[in-house]
Amino acid sequence: MNGNRRTLYLHFGVHRTATTAIQATMFANRDTLRRSGFLHALGVKRHIGLFNSIFAGKQSVAHVSETLLEEADAQDCDIHSLILSDEAVSKRPDLGLLAGFRDHFDVKVVIALRRQDLWLESWWAQNVKGQWDRKLCHTSWPDFMANRDQFHWIDYDRYINHLEEVFGEGSVLPYVFERGQMPDGPIAAFCNAIGFANFAELRKAGGENISLTPETSEFVRHLPFIDAPMKLRLQLIRMAEAVDRQIREQDATTLMIPWEERRRIMDGYAEGNRNVARRFMGREELFLDALPDPSAPVKTPSLPDDASQTMQRLVVPFMQELVAHFRDK
Repeated sequence: MNGNRRTLYLHFGVHRTATTAIQATMFANRDTLRRSGFLHALGVKRHIGLFNSIFAGKQSVAHVSETLLEEADAQDCDIHSLILSDEAVSKRPDLGLLAGFRDHFDVKVVIALRRQDLWLESWWAQNVKGQWDRKLCHTSWPDFMANRDQFHWIDYDRYINHLEEVFGEGSVLPYVFERGQMPDGPIAAFCNAIGFANFAELRKAGGENISLTPETSEFVRHLPFIDAPMKLRLQLIRMAEAVDRQIREQDATTLMIPWEERRRIMDGYAEGNRNVARRFMGREELFLDALPDPSAPVKTPSLPDDASQTMQRLVVPFMQELVAHFRDK
C-alpha cells in the first residue's frame, strides 16, 4: 500500500481465463478473505453492472470510491485491500474514465494472459454458445477470424501500456494462463497476484465453463439462444453441452486453426509478447507451451454434408434433451 491508502485490485480478465470461477470463489469465500484484510466488494460476484454504470455516466468514480471506502470502514476487521472484477472492461478501448480511482486508492490491475491463438478459438466458441452479443453470436468462424483485429485487448503489450497510462507505471500485475505456469490452478494464480497467501483455505465455487467442440459450436451458432430469457437460455446451453459430450465420444478434436495459420498469428504477436515477457517475467518467451504439433488434428467448424447426419448427430439428441427437460418438469 501507499502509506495508509488501501489497495484496489481491478481484475480485468481477460476473458476465457477462469474469470467466472475466480469471481464465484472470491464471492463464496468473502468472509475468509475479509478476515485476511481483503474485501470482495459490494456483495456481488461480478461487478459488470458497476462498470457499465460508470461508463454510461450514471455513477462517478468519485462516488463509487466513497461507497467502497465506506464499505471497508464498516467491516469488523481491518481491510487493506478491495477487489472489483469484470473481464468485460478489457473490451473497452479507453479506460481513462477510471483514472479517478487513483485519487482514493493504490490501484493494481490484475490480468491473466492466454496465448492468442488458443484464446481466439475459445472466444469464438464461447460467443456462439453463450449468445450475449448479437454482433458475434451468429458469426461464422471464417468471418470471426477475418475480423480478429477488433479484439484489441489480446495485444497484451499495447493493453498493458494503456493500463499504465491510466493507472500509473507498475500498476499492472499480469500472470500467464498456462497450466505449467499455474501449478496450483488459476484461482491460486489470481490469489498470488493479489498477495493472498491462504488460497488453500478457499472453497471452490462455480463450474467449469467449457468450450463446445467445433461441430457442436457450428450447430449452436444457427440457433436463436440469444432471444430466450436468461433462465431458458442457460437451460438450452446445458442441453447443448449434453449433446457435445456425445460428439466428443466420436470426435474430441477442439483445435480449429491450421498449423501454418496458427504460426502466422503468433508471429504477429511475437514482439509484443516478448516485451511483456522481458519486463514482467525476466525472460524472452511469454508463453512456454509449444504450438500444437503440425500433425495434430484440426477441425473447421461445419455441419455434416449429409442432412440426415446432422439430424442424427445434432438435432435429434438436442430435441431428446429438450423433451427430457420438460418431461421431468
